[in-house]
Amino acid sequence: MVVFVAFFIAAAVGRKLLRRLGARVEAHKRPLVMLAGGTLRYVLIVIGLISGLGTMGIDVTALVAGLGLTGFALGFALRDAVSNLIAGLLILLYQAFGHGDKIKVGGNSGTVIDINFRYTVLQADDGTIVHVPNGTMFSNPVAVAPSTGEAS
Repeated sequence: MVVFVAFFIAAAVGRKLLRRLGARVEAHKRPLVMLAGGTLRYVLIVIGLISGLGTMGIDVTALVAGLGLTGFALGFALRDAVSNLIAGLLILLYQAFGHGDKIKVGGNSGTVIDINFRYTVLQADDGTIVHVPNGTMFSNPVAVAPSTGEAS
């Protein structure tokens, strides 16, 4: 039980540290830091649970194998969603385009009004809102025209 509690405390401290770090980074990078904090918390809790059960003498090999098979099945079933999530993270990390930029990708064009983990949201010239999956944004050429907010 002590092992699990130690991992639980480590998870809480790690998440709190990443939240503090998130407050200090640029606004467009905060979602990445918050996602890392949440992921760290759950990973440490699961590792702590497995370590605690192993320390108590319970055979955890079947549990670890079951988690591996479940992860594989979920990964296969959610491959498009995971692909869009990873592409969204990479788009936010590389910053090839940003809010206010006019872009063209995969037959869609418009001004970027939001970039989230699943979609890049464009507003077309006629006012329609287009949600382009981040997997499409990452795997197709993107033509970027910088925002016109600056004077030349």
